[in-house]
Amino acid sequence: MKTILLDTMRNTFRFVIFLAVAAGTAYAQNSWVGHYVFTEDGGKNAGGTHIMITHEIEISQGENGLIAMIQSNGYQTSRDLVCSAKVESAKLNIYFESYGENNMFEPYEQGDLLLSLSNQTVKGKAEVITTWGKFTPAIEKNEKTGQVYFRKTQ
Repeated sequence: MKTILLDTMRNTFRFVIFLAVAAGTAYAQNSWVGHYVFTEDGGKNAGGTHIMITHEIEISQGENGLIAMIQSNGYQTSRDLVCSAKVESAKLNIYFESYGENNMFEPYEQGDLLLSLSNQTVKGKAEVITTWGKFTPAIEKNEKTGQVYFRKTQ
């Protein structure tokens, strides 16, 4: 009788732990869902044209996990990328899957790690830190990894 009771308690404990882990994973994924924006200002070119590029990441919940759409538009830039996103530890890693309709160049291969986002507190404020992978900003001064670039807008 004690053995049955002990086994039941162990199984109940394992189930509670499983639920807690599953809930934590679901929360971690859902906390990333939203729209992120990073705008680069490269000043003016020699002809006086303003160099502005806006990068947008839309993270949504898909059938099999998180989906990310990256669009970059502006001066000599048009990127339209369909990606998967995976929460790994405290990071959201974004992996290239395919090109969208409005893409200018095709330098990526399926499975390439494009970039990672992580939530960190900087000077007492919650910020999104970017670690660049194969996806890099258009303006060289913004290529420093581990900085705040993207802002969550929704």
